[in-house]
Amino acid sequence: MTVKLYGDGADRVGVRQITPNIYWICHCAGKEAARLNRGFASDFARVNPKFDPNANDIIYSSYLFLDEKTFLIDTLGPAQHKTVLAALRDLLDGRSLDYLWISHTELPHAANTAAIRRAYPQVEVLTVGGHDHYEVHGLGGARQLDFGDRVELGQHSIEIIEPLFVDHALTQWIYEHNSGFLCPVDWALNAHNQHQCFRFMDEMEETGYSAERFGHDVSITNCVVFAWLRWADPDQIVESIDNFYAKYDIRIFAPSHTNVIRENVPRYLAALREAMRVAVTREHDLVF
Repeated sequence: MTVKLYGDGADRVGVRQITPNIYWICHCAGKEAARLNRGFASDFARVNPKFDPNANDIIYSSYLFLDEKTFLIDTLGPAQHKTVLAALRDLLDGRSLDYLWISHTELPHAANTAAIRRAYPQVEVLTVGGHDHYEVHGLGGARQLDFGDRVELGQHSIEIIEPLFVDHALTQWIYEHNSGFLCPVDWALNAHNQHQCFRFMDEMEETGYSAERFGHDVSITNCVVFAWLRWADPDQIVESIDNFYAKYDIRIFAPSHTNVIRENVPRYLAALREAMRVAVTREHDLVF
């Protein structure tokens, strides 16, 4: 595993290469996670014995495309203010940042928008249109997109797609047609322990992880992330997922808070589909 690290604890960021032109910029707290996150995994494990009670870390992810144009997905959180800028500086290596895409206005995704705009004043900020109060979220002057719009980078063609699972105001997802890269933002959140930081999902398997375990994790965590699931229809949810899988050829599954899946993708997507059925039908008794 080759990872370049910046900072430690709350501001720790690691960079990994997914493809020759796509980079994963990831925050994991590592050995500091249990203290910083206050052991929330034990609460998840209480209602799901297959959940790892030592999995106290949650990934925050940003992704950078280096093509004829450069394109950054999200900005990480406020604690990673300095380290994400340092990682970007090294990856861009003197190039400008052409696009900054904000998936939604929650802090782990958009907190460093202003800082990145200051560092790269020519950057064009992209977000989904049709809402209000953009200035409040630091998105004043952003280019507002519609679902189905594409941004051409050169070899990569990025499509803005309507999310199946809406987490927050301005939520949008993204799909890149050349690589099969999908960023579904907060869908499919999994937790990990300090020995699994910065690992791709196939590398997680070396530490005992599996697609089945992934499904169990998601069936718990998504009840919290998408509280509205308790009122959803499980058959409609699964049908929507099936239609989505049929429409998009997903070869790299890269959410915001999940270890990147680059191998055996169909196996993990099948586990995710079943996990969402369970998330809808299980008892919603978690309170945080």
